[in-house]
Amino acid sequence: MRSVALPWLLAVLLLSGCAGRLSPPVAPVDPVEVYLLDHGRHASLVLPLARGGMVRYSYGEWGWYVEGRRHLLAGVAALLWPTASGLGRGLHEEIDSPAQLHRLAPEGLARVYPLQAESDRVAALRRRLDAHFREGGVAPTYSAEFDLEFVPYPRAYWLTHQSNLVTAQWLRRLGIEVRGIPWLSNWRLEAPPAP
Repeated sequence: MRSVALPWLLAVLLLSGCAGRLSPPVAPVDPVEVYLLDHGRHASLVLPLARGGMVRYSYGEWGWYVEGRRHLLAGVAALLWPTASGLGRGLHEEIDSPAQLHRLAPEGLARVYPLQAESDRVAALRRRLDAHFREGGVAPTYSAEFDLEFVPYPRAYWLTHQSNLVTAQWLRRLGIEVRGIPWLSNWRLEAPPAP
């Protein structure tokens, strides 16, 4: 038993010290503001809508985020073996200012990271994520706790594919460099390298 637990303990200790160091692109073409929201243990991403307003995306374990199963056994199960996952989306056409971002996240905000990305990349990521809400013929499940509609996501949630790591993948698609492992929603914004 001790030999099985030791590697997991070492992995948790190693991951707890890691941070996701963010470097925005150096002179993006037609830049727009995007926002990484740090909620303490997990993160979500806010993108501008083409017609005005903002949309928030969040990825997480279905039982934890949608069904509210948040006991210790459920948390351990979600990390140690693949479980069902969901993609959350909240459309907020009435919000158009960073000062209103707190209204997007009823679960609270630990920190907001304003970033810039190329508008074409932002539009492409928005289309990619929105496609999950059109495919599959499944009606979204609304979570009042997070003010998000969730649909099942095709890839399972677990230790190596959890909410902060997926958010880091989204940031990379926007051309934002993410170094390190933000496994515990530990983010640092770094200045872009000098040209």
